[in-house]
Amino acid sequence: MNRMTTNILTSCDSNSSYTLITSNDKFCNWFYDEKTCWPIAKANTNVSQPCPKVQGFDKMKMAYKYCTENGSWENVTNFFGPTDYSSCYTPELTEMLEKLGSDYDTKRKLDIALNTGVIEVVGCLVSIISLIISLCIFIRHKGILEQRFKIHMNLFVALSLQMFIKLILNIDKLDLFKTKKDLSNVTCLVDCNNQIRLVKDDDDNWFFGIMYTPIICEGSQVILEWSKTASFMWMYNEGVYLYRIIKSRVLRINSINFRMYLFGWGLPALMTSVWLLVTMVYYKKSSSVCWWGYSLLPFFWILEGPRMIILVVNLIILIIVLRELLKKIKSKLSPSNELDIIRKVSKAAIALVPLLGITNFILVIIPEPHSKSPELFAFWSYSAHILHSFQGLMVSILYCFMNKEIKKSFDKRMMLQKSRRDFEMEMTYNLFKT
Repeated sequence: MNRMTTNILTSCDSNSSYTLITSNDKFCNWFYDEKTCWPIAKANTNVSQPCPKVQGFDKMKMAYKYCTENGSWENVTNFFGPTDYSSCYTPELTEMLEKLGSDYDTKRKLDIALNTGVIEVVGCLVSIISLIISLCIFIRHKGILEQRFKIHMNLFVALSLQMFIKLILNIDKLDLFKTKKDLSNVTCLVDCNNQIRLVKDDDDNWFFGIMYTPIICEGSQVILEWSKTASFMWMYNEGVYLYRIIKSRVLRINSINFRMYLFGWGLPALMTSVWLLVTMVYYKKSSSVCWWGYSLLPFFWILEGPRMIILVVNLIILIIVLRELLKKIKSKLSPSNELDIIRKVSKAAIALVPLLGITNFILVIIPEPHSKSPELFAFWSYSAHILHSFQGLMVSILYCFMNKEIKKSFDKRMMLQKSRRDFEMEMTYNLFKT
């Protein structure tokens, strides 16, 4: 049991509510459940306190704790400690807890979610580094910036922003770099009306972070959804560009136009603004911390619907591109080289899948994964978060680090620098020789 001290704020007269409890009465003493301080209470009474500031809780509601007839607080075993906070739950949290299943299944799923959160932090960090390096390489080799490289750059910027916000929010959520809360240094201050409030002895140990900072947290979620939608739109632009190449039979199309930028950045901003207004109206009636559970609400489909449509369209484009590629390879290779044909088409598919965002299908292929068995939830969670968080690394490797034109440009630069150094050394040698 964590140590707790209770201090009386002022001296109390005989009319004080808690002095009415005599030595012969049974009562429950002051108690701290790691979320709320509960005041002294007579046996066989219910005590109410404002709901604590916890994600998934409505701060405007009240929590209740029962002091039993024998003078001890009723002990409830759940994920939120020894107190029943069900009256504080938002509708979204209530629905999710019902779908998670039994207490045992819920605990397993929460452990899985914690592990995938750590994996996502690593994946986002690696993706951000690789995307930034790729963007620097693209900018450095301006001579090769034709249409497809410009589309790549915009996609990489959108992915970088998305991964950066997810990285910050995940670090904040997992408390990876925060000072851990020292729950032993807690003081419950009690006044003469038996009203009680919590005081932390060391404020530095109680830094809540982004998730509990109004406006900053909601703003981070808005930027995340905008950049995520922009990433999908630029994946669509990648698909359209590939489709135009296949249909025009031309290897290069250099007419990047304003509509691509409008579709890639402007339309996501418009969609996110509409979703933001609807979400603000909804949460104005609730005091949920940081819009908890907003992705579970029906109007989240303002953003999610177009993303799903883009995935379907890009999947169709991928099938068309692979079919045309298969025809072309078959015309050059004899039927006896079937393994070579399969290998070439497979390599093309592997290269195009992350670029077109097809890896995101794993996020929607299992509806409501949290309501499935822990084993199926683990499969979905690990595979979805690994593929999604490492997407930036995959596209960087395939479309920058392994790109033949980038390699040729890099080799050309190296040869020019070598020639320049050789020339300078020869001039220096001739100067000293004379």
